Amino acid sequence: MRLAYPVIRRLLALSLLGIAACATPPEPPSPPEPPLPPLAQAAVAEWEAWGRVTVDGWPDIWPGDRAATPDRFDRLISYWSAVPGGVGVAHRLAALRDAVTSGMAIPPENAVSAAEDAEGGAVTPVLAAAPEDMSLYAYPAWSAAFISAIARRAGLPDWDLPSNARHARYIDAVLERAATDPEGAAFRPFAPEERAPAPGDLLCADRSFSPLAHWSLRLGERGRPRPMHCDVVVRAGPGRIEAIGGNVLDLVTLRRLPADDTGRVLPAPPGRPVFVLILAARGRPD
Repeated sequence: MRLAYPVIRRLLALSLLGIAACATPPEPPSPPEPPLPPLAQAAVAEWEAWGRVTVDGWPDIWPGDRAATPDRFDRLISYWSAVPGGVGVAHRLAALRDAVTSGMAIPPENAVSAAEDAEGGAVTPVLAAAPEDMSLYAYPAWSAAFISAIARRAGLPDWDLPSNARHARYIDAVLERAATDPEGAAFRPFAPEERAPAPGDLLCADRSFSPLAHWSLRLGERGRPRPMHCDVVVRAGPGRIEAIGGNVLDLVTLRRLPADDTGRVLPAPPGRPVFVLILAARGRPD
């Protein structure tokens, strides 16, 4: 028996509907990530300008792209220009660069001694390891100047995160503000084991030979030199934290740091700077 064409068309349509009903429905799209806070946005913008250098944890091998390009050097100078007393450092570094690029001997007044290291740590400056290598301009340490510069670019007022060439100095000011004006303070302090960091927070480590057992001990030595380092958290979650810092391997670098299942940063390996403080940005959920 031959079926009429309209019947065949209806049977074909019914079979296609059956196949469609059995097909796996598409997964709903992932919700978009919330926009980054201004401080994290400013950190990401600088990281991208430096070439998106990324490392895992505490690498022993330095990144290959370490060239002191004109743009990188100009950005470094802008960081120093953002902190009190930094203009003098900027002039010294500019004179050093002129001497290196012109093939002249490095003037003695531009050589950086360990006593001039902005973080107070003993260093052995590398003055001519390789022409136009960023390590040539790594001293004084500029990681705190980087934080200060991007804080201003993010619109944070100086009373919320003061500009300073030393991390310990602005940390002291932030801790005092949190103690005296907890409702108005831009940041609140937590120990790393107490809280998972979030984008826009500062994750701070103690680089001294005798690191603090808890951030609150800093209150008893406020104003004294202590070599520290803070990075800006730009992404966080179970298993991994991503944070951007300046003068990390002499560059603006994003580090992927291990975290536990709750998103808390794991302790640094032995011999590495100890994480002691999270400065949690105001407005993030508890």
